[in-house]
Amino acid sequence: MLDLVIVGAGIAGLIAGNRAAELGCRVAVLEAGTDRYLCNSRIATGSLNFAHSNPELPPAQLVDAINADTEGHADPALAAAIAAVAGRGLQWLKDNGAQFVRQEMQGKMSWMLAPPRSLVPGLDWRGRGADVLLDELAARLKARGGELMTDTRAQSLIVKSGRVCGVTAQSNGNQISIEARNVVLADGGFQGNAEMVGRYICGHPEKLVQRSAGTGLGDGIRMAAAIGAKLVDMNRFYGHLLSRAAFQNASLWPYPTLDSMTNGSILVGRDGKRLFDEGLGGITLSNLIAEMDDPASTWIIFDEEIWTTTGYDEVVPANPHLIEAGGTVVSANTLEELAARTGLPAGALASTVSTYNKAVADGRADRLVPPRSLGRRFGVIRNAAERVPVRPVQRAPFYAAPLAVGITCTMGGLAIDVHARVIRNDGTPIPGLYAAGQTSAGLEGGPIAGYIGGLAKSYCTALLAAEAISSSQNGRLS
Repeated sequence: MLDLVIVGAGIAGLIAGNRAAELGCRVAVLEAGTDRYLCNSRIATGSLNFAHSNPELPPAQLVDAINADTEGHADPALAAAIAAVAGRGLQWLKDNGAQFVRQEMQGKMSWMLAPPRSLVPGLDWRGRGADVLLDELAARLKARGGELMTDTRAQSLIVKSGRVCGVTAQSNGNQISIEARNVVLADGGFQGNAEMVGRYICGHPEKLVQRSAGTGLGDGIRMAAAIGAKLVDMNRFYGHLLSRAAFQNASLWPYPTLDSMTNGSILVGRDGKRLFDEGLGGITLSNLIAEMDDPASTWIIFDEEIWTTTGYDEVVPANPHLIEAGGTVVSANTLEELAARTGLPAGALASTVSTYNKAVADGRADRLVPPRSLGRRFGVIRNAAERVPVRPVQRAPFYAAPLAVGITCTMGGLAIDVHARVIRNDGTPIPGLYAAGQTSAGLEGGPIAGYIGGLAKSYCTALLAAEAISSSQNGRLS
């Protein structure tokens, strides 16, 4: 019998497998894909920011960063547990073949997997950092005696006497059962499962752009829920604002995003009226727009001043990449002409812009309905330097760009404890069952859809799971 079977061979699954094998466990990792299988880990940008912070910072500072990015939503005990493993986890990655460069992103230094992505419109993942790391971890797993089973999709958990002790799976067209003393679910979120997205996040999942590999089908979450696992934050996801043309043009995702553009612009619906506080940031706005009856009906309105300033404020700036990659940007010398070219009602649009500009000029943008707060340069406000002033929309030419929401990965999933054990609604762990990466939950989400970083969360929870399993088998974990 195996000591451990892992569902999913992304960053979380392969790290959990390698660490467990390193500690003497007999391991098999199941992956639904074949050969050079796609997953979010493989196409990731490769940034290992930890809640917009360096993972090497003292744990107390990382906990503060998690609380800032989630506005206190994260489970305190879990936040402390992953903060404690972040620094040595980064070193473990380096010791296990990960190559890094220091790269500035949005004004902050970040560890970036090497060779780094070129950060241009469209996908360029082949031979880049995350892709290279997955291949390296797969090779090391084999060298440590572990097995990577591709074309093998887990279907259900095997439970005996109340303990999870393996999985059933479809492997190369055959139905198989794999017995193991422990199971780690690490197959990512459910962003690629239209039924689950429709049930938990958006009534019209087809109106969200898949800003992902599309392979996160929620199998692990579904299997664990079937045996009583607790689900949390299922209505939240990590995503960005994209050009609506991204539905037809793959060069417009994952970049450029239009998040930073909202810092100086007006967000309107098809009625020409403002929808939300534009200062909330792209991730929060993406979640709010996804809740609308038609998430693909919003427009961003801005002027020449904003286009030539805020338009450059991104790692892959909207100006000029949005137009160069084929995105739609409508321009006009007057708001009336802009309305005619976009189909927005001229009277409502002019009134919206006039009311907005007057409130900004009077210093009363916070009294608008909805209110308008200062922008968030890094997605979260921690100090005055990260606040972006609100600007009027008044300098011709005027611009309008049709928006869509790109969903990258879901934030909700299986609730876990500080050892990455999956828990029931009463808080007790399900014996033999663990979760890591975006299959796990408890850190992100909440009212602002706070996000701490997919790769950082993955490597930390994977190490917690593997080390807990090893300790349990050696009688050191109760």
